[in-house]
Formats: sequence, structure tokens, C-alpha cells
Amino acid sequence: MPNVFGKDNKKKELINNLAEIYMKIEKEHQISPGDFPNLKKMQEVLMTQDFTKFQSLKPKLLDTVDDMLANDIARLMVLVRQEESQMTNQVVKGGAFEGTMNGPFGHGYGEGAGEGIDDLEWVVAKDKPTYDEIFYTLSPVNGKITGASAKKEMVKSKLPNTVLGKIWKLADVDHDGLLDDEEFALANHLIKVKLEGHELPAELPSHLVPPSKRRGE
Repeated sequence: MPNVFGKDNKKKELINNLAEIYMKIEKEHQISPGDFPNLKKMQEVLMTQDFTKFQSLKPKLLDTVDDMLANDIARLMVLVRQEESQMTNQVVKGGAFEGTMNGPFGHGYGEGAGEGIDDLEWVVAKDKPTYDEIFYTLSPVNGKITGASAKKEMVKSKLPNTVLGKIWKLADVDHDGLLDDEEFALANHLIKVKLEGHELPAELPSHLVPPSKRRGE
């Protein structure tokens, strides 16, 4: 009987400390808070479970999952982006929809990622001083920060890693695996767009391309 009570106490202790466990995993593995299950709901579910029936961890299975996350999911995301790109090119034509998909009267025109589309100045510039303050605390080398440094800052948004991964690819305009101050500001602008409830573009719109990265300028 004491053994049963001991297990119950250990179970309650684990559930009560779940928030700390979340934080530890988040820091050790750089996982965005948005990728974790809802804390209260998870605690409620665990309270109804019999922990003695849980299977022990299998190292080989974990290695398989790591390989899947590192390779299979990465390939899947490429296919998803390709499909998204194809969907954005499928515009309804004819009938009552003719002429309503373009111009200033189109749905969502000038909102979200479309903000600043008609402005002469780069729309990100208005908030860039604030983003620059953060950028220079991340110890840039030769004017650029690494993906690891950017990730530590970006996960503070609590957006899922899948979303942050897409933002990274959009912001890394020159595809060098690093972010300069303009690209970092762009990444933060896109994070703000997503947090405000707007969808991210499949490809970076021309008006969001940093001034130094624009051809012919």
C-alpha cells in the first residue's frame, strides 16, 4: 500500500511541475512555446492516466524520430511550400469575380504582408530602430547574426517552429544562412504580421524586399 501512495505522490509532483519541465525542454532544445500542448489541459489529461502502463523510452525509436524531424519533415515542408505557391497562382477568373482580385479594392489589399505596398519607403523602416536595438545585442559578426542567435530571439514570439521556419526562409533574402540588420528587421515584421492574425505570403512580396537587396538599386 505505501508503494502505491508513493507512486501517486510522484505522479502529482510530476504534473504540478509540468510548467518547469516545459521550460527546461524549451531551453535545452530551442523549441518554441507555441509547439507545446496547452499546459492546463495536459495536466488534466495526465491526472486521469495510469503512469504504470506507460511504455519505457526506446532510444532507437527516439533516434528514428530525430531523423524524421531532421530529414523527412524538412522534405515535406519543401513540398508544402511548392503546393502553397501553386495555390496562390490559381486565381478565379470570369463572371462576377472578373476584375475584383487585383488593385486597391481586392480583398486584404494593403493589410498584413501587403501593408506598405503603395509606399515609397520600405514599410519595415518605421520599426527598424527598435529591431536594430535587439539585433546588436545578438553579437553580429561582420554585420550578420547566425541562425542560432536569431532563433533564440524569434522563439520569444511563441509562434510554432513551423511558422518561424517559414519566416526565416522569407527573411533570409540572400539565402546565406545568416541575417543582416535589414533581414532581421524583416523577420520581426513578418512575426508581427502573423501575430496580428494575417497569413504569411508564399513568396516575399517585392515591396518587402530590403532596400539593399533590391536589384538595380
